[in-house]
Amino acid sequence: MTTHHLVLQVPAASILSPDLVARISEHVQPLGLEKLPSASGDWGTHAVRLRDLGVDPHVARSFMPAIAAEHGVDWAVVPAGLRLADFKLLVLDMDSTLVAMETIDELGAASGRKAQIAAITEAAMRGEIADYAESLRRRLALLADTPESVLEEVYARMRLNPGAETLIATAKAHGLKVLLATGGFTWFTERLQRRLGLDFVAANTLRIEGGRLTGHVIGPIVDAEGKRQALLDACARIGCSPRQAIAIGDGANDLAMMGAAGLSVAYHAKPAVRDAAGAALNVCGLDGTLRLFED
Repeated sequence: MTTHHLVLQVPAASILSPDLVARISEHVQPLGLEKLPSASGDWGTHAVRLRDLGVDPHVARSFMPAIAAEHGVDWAVVPAGLRLADFKLLVLDMDSTLVAMETIDELGAASGRKAQIAAITEAAMRGEIADYAESLRRRLALLADTPESVLEEVYARMRLNPGAETLIATAKAHGLKVLLATGGFTWFTERLQRRLGLDFVAANTLRIEGGRLTGHVIGPIVDAEGKRQALLDACARIGCSPRQAIAIGDGANDLAMMGAAGLSVAYHAKPAVRDAAGAALNVCGLDGTLRLFED
């Protein structure tokens, strides 16, 4: 019979209340408690693992969302013995997951059409526009005739989300390959790939003519199915099962790739994505993913 642990964590600048941990422990009846190190390596009260739960995992999953929302805590029920080294591939979405922006919205800001583009982006992220490819075409059309120089301006403002570099470096140190799978654009992913040492990238290629965006992409659009296929292709390339992949995303178009992975993590995600994921990070950085594992 598989035993489970409950991982609780807050951002490194916060403190995980001992009283809250005790209250949760009363519900899940763990056999032990382990303090986990912060991203800086300090041992403290930023994260704990309640080991070998004395209740069915469904019981913990039923009452934890309300407690976590009230106290600003991230949580995950994970099987005992979950090890990062048992996985072979880490897959990350780009916009609002790896980086703290929606790049197409920022391109829209430079063209004076951010509000129109952002409204379409939000609807697509929530799953209200089921056809991602169509939503991208509509947004790209609004970018027609935007100067290519705007791409440089947006990249200069691009910031990685907290914990991104730690997550990627630790995954690579444990032997995982890293795939960036995005409905965004190769102009940005190529630069991120060089910067972060990413192994694989799947993204859309902007058509640029005469130094201006045409409002179109070259080739098929990387949509939800395209992201899923990129995950499967990367697994085939390195010779692993999709169950040995970790997929992290935040929007509806990430659900297909997250569903194909052995472990899915929702990062500051839309409600439908949080509900579907195996774990969710709502307050912590991307490096919070690492505390799900025992190595």
